[in-house]
Formats: sequence, C-alpha cells, structure tokens
Amino acid sequence: MSWEHVLGWFFAVVLGGVALGFFTGAWDKYRLNARGRWIEAEIVRVDEGKDTDGDPRFYPVVAFTPPDGEPVEVRSLLGKPYPPERDSSAGSKVSVRYDPAKPTRIELPGYKGDGALTNLMVGLAVAGAAVAFAVGMLR
Repeated sequence: MSWEHVLGWFFAVVLGGVALGFFTGAWDKYRLNARGRWIEAEIVRVDEGKDTDGDPRFYPVVAFTPPDGEPVEVRSLLGKPYPPERDSSAGSKVSVRYDPAKPTRIELPGYKGDGALTNLMVGLAVAGAAVAFAVGMLR
C-alpha cells in the first residue's frame, strides 16, 4: 500500500469523525428544540476565558432548579468577546431553555450558536468529502 493510499484513508477517517461530530451536534440541537422547556435561571457568575487566538471570551454560568429535579449549575458552551451588559451580569435573572432529560443541556438567549439544520448540512458536506476520499482510495 502506498503512502498516498495511507494518507487518503487517514483523511477519510478523520473527515468521517468530523462529520459524526456535526451529526451529534445536530441531534443535540434537535432534541433541545423538540423537548426543551423554558425556565427562569439566575446568572451566578461570568467566567472569562480565551479563544484560539488568545482574545478574551465571556461565558455566563446559570443556576436553576427544574420542577422535579435537583439544582443545576451550568456554564454556557458559547462565549462572547465582550462582557455581558449590566442587565445580564451576576445576580440577574434570565430565561433559559433546558432539556428535561439532560438539564445541563441549555440554550441562553444571545448564545445560541449554529442550529440543527446548519450542523446537519455541514455534516453532510464533510461526510461527502470523506466518501469521496474513500472512493478515491478504492480505485
């Protein structure tokens, strides 16, 4: 087997894994949209982090208690490049959509990210590239 074949299969597998990640993201977003419930939460703090370029990112951490569950404290997966406004700082209330089956899966207004359809379409495109590499290696 030549190095071209090895690299081709390597890229096909890596792209397949990336596509699987996008499909998982689409499924998570779909489940949150399909069965999510809105609840009032409190912003307990805002964590500061850095993005890949080293620029600051701000991630709100919210706490709430589902109607028939344990108290939950969860950090937003998405951050913004600037601190939250005064009405969104620690101690303020915010409506949060959460998944009753997995209360740590949340969506904060203004921190939504890509939707299910976007993740699905990107996943299909990347999966198509993986298939193209694999087919190319079979020739």
